Amino acid sequence: MTEPKLKIKHGELLDVTGRPLRFEDVTFVPANVSLNGTSFSFSHSLDTYAAKTNLATRSLVKPGDDAPWVLGRLMFLFNAQLDSAEFRPEKSCLQESFIAVLHSYDNLAVPFGCIDHYCRTSLMFSSEDAPSAEIQDFIAERFWTFLLSEPSDLVDYEARMFHSGACIWIRYGVESGEPFMIETED
Repeated sequence: MTEPKLKIKHGELLDVTGRPLRFEDVTFVPANVSLNGTSFSFSHSLDTYAAKTNLATRSLVKPGDDAPWVLGRLMFLFNAQLDSAEFRPEKSCLQESFIAVLHSYDNLAVPFGCIDHYCRTSLMFSSEDAPSAEIQDFIAERFWTFLLSEPSDLVDYEARMFHSGACIWIRYGVESGEPFMIETED
């Protein structure tokens, strides 16, 4: 049996970093990717999708302060590794990237990032030769629905981020299945 050919567009696949997982008609492949462009925007924030879930899910996910939950979920699903603060963008708890293989679009493969800014997690797509709004919406809906499908399946971890505006550190992570964020002075 031959594997289907992938048509990678709107960026470049540099290396596969984890096991692919299929959800409905999309396979998400953890990967190092290069997005087209030089100036990128956050889009499709998790809090928009989490607003459609039940209260118990929203209280666990903490929409708007969701990066600790997202990282714990990505660690559970994809065995994502915790990056040290020096390798993450400023004011960020996580930076992961994927290829979304869209089976219903003839195996179109689209690179995207999952990143937060002050703990509000969003997706990032190429800014030049960007995927259409329809494709971005399709990927975001599937990705967030997949993550939200079993919200309590998390990996416990702890990390910290420097909040340069307030000159404080924020400890964050998941402890006994519960996401947390705590401000500290060192």
